Amino acid sequence: MNNHIYILSGLGADDRVFSRINFPENHTHLVWIENKPNESLQGYAARMAQKIEHPNPIIIGLSFGGIVAQEIAAIISVKEVILISTIRSLYDSPWYFNLAGKLGMIHLIPNLILAKPNIFVAYAFSLTAGEDKTVLNSCFDTTTSAHIKWALKHIAKWKGLESNTPTFQIHSRQDRIFTSRKSLANTYINGGHFAVYTNASEINEILSDRFN
Repeated sequence: MNNHIYILSGLGADDRVFSRINFPENHTHLVWIENKPNESLQGYAARMAQKIEHPNPIIIGLSFGGIVAQEIAAIISVKEVILISTIRSLYDSPWYFNLAGKLGMIHLIPNLILAKPNIFVAYAFSLTAGEDKTVLNSCFDTTTSAHIKWALKHIAKWKGLESNTPTFQIHSRQDRIFTSRKSLANTYINGGHFAVYTNASEINEILSDRFN
């Protein structure tokens, strides 16, 4: 494979969530940047796109990273977008995100829930094993509750994009954040929203077929 691969992790997370995924050598993990006050999702994606140095890359986006990946593909030429545990449009966004977007409820979420790991987060990510929780907990060290609220607000209102960029979507059957009932993913795997770590062997098999 000659096209360079750029990887976007989930909201606030870093490349540790992909530590069990076998990527080709020609890959780069894009590091999240802090949003500007009242910045649009499109403006944020444009700033992230400035980090991409190779022509016609493949972009892999996990969760919120999948939404940003699609926005980036609307700005620059991209060979393919691979989505993991995310959504393509308002259609497959869960009802609770849609409701929160319509009523502007994101600001009501207590910062305490977003600032550090807790039982609510563990449940949402379907985590039971201590090691899995440890990896996820480390993600909270790299972001702020203000940035998480900004992102959640845009997720709740995101309608999706019309795009000619080829897209391949991998979704988890037990995902509690982006539930799979309305998803039109290309393929489904077991596990929850953190399947990229807990069910990495399934994802490795799928990605191996696409990269070879």
